[in-house]
Amino acid sequence: MTQPPEEIRCKGLGVSEGIVIGQVLRMHAGTEHVYRWEVEQAEVEGECRRLRAAVGGASQQVLSIKQQAEKRFGKDHAYIFDAHLLLLEDEKLIGDIENYIIQERVNAEWAVKVIGDRLLYLYSQIQDDYLRERSADIEDVMQRLLGGFSGAVTQNRKLSGEAIIVAQDLLPSAVADLDLEYAQALATDSGGWTSHTAILARGVGIPAVVGLRDFYRRAKTGDTIIVDSTRNQVILHPSSATLKTYETETAAHAKVRGRPPRKESGPVRTTDGVAITLRANVEVPSEFNGVEIYGASGVGLYRSEFLLARRGGFVSEDEQCLAYEAVAKVAGTHGAVIRLFDLGGDNLREQFQEPEKNPALGLRAIRFVLSNEEVMRAQVRAIMRAAATGSLKIVLPMVADVSDVQRAKDIIEEEANNLREAGRRFAEVSVGVMIEVPSAVLMADNIARIVDFFELGTNDLVQYTLAVDRGNDAVADWFRTLHPAVLRSIDQSLQAAHRASIPAIVCGEMASTPAYVVLLLGLGATDLSMTPSAIPRVRRTIAGIDTGKARTVARECLECETADDVENLVRERFVQFWPQLFDASSLPQPKPKKTGQAV
Repeated sequence: MTQPPEEIRCKGLGVSEGIVIGQVLRMHAGTEHVYRWEVEQAEVEGECRRLRAAVGGASQQVLSIKQQAEKRFGKDHAYIFDAHLLLLEDEKLIGDIENYIIQERVNAEWAVKVIGDRLLYLYSQIQDDYLRERSADIEDVMQRLLGGFSGAVTQNRKLSGEAIIVAQDLLPSAVADLDLEYAQALATDSGGWTSHTAILARGVGIPAVVGLRDFYRRAKTGDTIIVDSTRNQVILHPSSATLKTYETETAAHAKVRGRPPRKESGPVRTTDGVAITLRANVEVPSEFNGVEIYGASGVGLYRSEFLLARRGGFVSEDEQCLAYEAVAKVAGTHGAVIRLFDLGGDNLREQFQEPEKNPALGLRAIRFVLSNEEVMRAQVRAIMRAAATGSLKIVLPMVADVSDVQRAKDIIEEEANNLREAGRRFAEVSVGVMIEVPSAVLMADNIARIVDFFELGTNDLVQYTLAVDRGNDAVADWFRTLHPAVLRSIDQSLQAAHRASIPAIVCGEMASTPAYVVLLLGLGATDLSMTPSAIPRVRRTIAGIDTGKARTVARECLECETADDVENLVRERFVQFWPQLFDASSLPQPKPKKTGQAV
């Protein structure tokens, strides 16, 4: 008898919540193979005409997809395809392709590939997640142009049965083409929280796990699979015991979903009466309704870079003002925190030059806006004007020391005076800082004296504290959220805020993961900001936690020497103190030891 295949568990990033058991349906990206050939001088104009015809055809296709997406997903999600239309209308982009045809005397297909690949490389150098992941839009448009040359017509993928889509990557138009009556979930090797695949999945309520890296190669159509976005994992060939556990869990969830929803909002209290505020992280309009649906206490972080990615360049002060007014309206009396553009000089198409050698440590975030004052001044004015209609605050990204903060505050004060002298309607705003780099942690007491609040960006804090690129597979084992150095940095920052009597909001993956949340509470955090859909599970966890015990565990963790020590302690203490909330599958998994690797 044939032995059943061994169960395989792969970790990724859950970007749309849910648990689904189903069958694999592999979808190939369908990348066009492109060949180069030289054309005679007399044929060059013909190739340029072929390009223009392909652009016109692609634009018509995208308009059709957008209209279809509006019907299926709503206008809040169909905006994604505006970016595709902007690319097809970009005179510089199409001009670059034409110039390559003319100068190199090559076929139009090859010119599209070369210019497209150059643009994809430039986007790959961008540090901001949202903007970097817009490379999928470029790839989508380039594939559509190449298909136009061949006359290929994309057919909607009709699924014959309930399926879990497994792919290396899903371009936005491929998601729009899916038959959602049967597609239960998505699992992809690439992608992140801000990828358009993730945004569309959240919008239509399909569970999705992305960033699985090598999962597509292992899966075969028809294999049994479990997609568990609540634990950031997929399970291929689940054992009978695993299937039984998940069948029980999904049945329980189905019963809960069948009840009338009980809306909970406002702070949640721990078992010993400590009030914890839960806010929402948002960046695209399609996420705004989640603030109310999930009972968030306003918006803890609005990532304003979305405004640039949507338009492909800087937007006017008036356009920004309207966007911030919309955020203020969604946030209500609890208010919203607007992060200044967290980007670098290589983020915008018109400024693409030779990429920086190390953009993560280059001219980005607060350094970029201080070096491009007009960009910052326009954004600051827009925020203060919008603040006249609702409660808004400004947070400065990636500050390193007091001088960064002081320079930024001087500009904000100058623009407030300019608005006042011009007789414009505006409101002054509180100013806080993102604590994301070690120097800010070390200078936290000094910084706390001159700002109104702290915001701890835990994703970057882990990355910069441990000097590990979280997107680099080669060093993925060194990206350890529960490393003692990370926990001590958080503790030091929260203590500095407490001494200065200013609030501190913790955001990032740690704030949306129940096990990490317990440690944050133990370190003294009382204000968390997360993706809206994570709020219910975090609320349930906090309601069952005693902060006294959480403090005991957190203090023990601070004394540990390695990340392994912390994770072992967490597994032991959490099951001991809160067995009703945590089982082995919801806690950090032991890391397999590698030969020659220090642990």
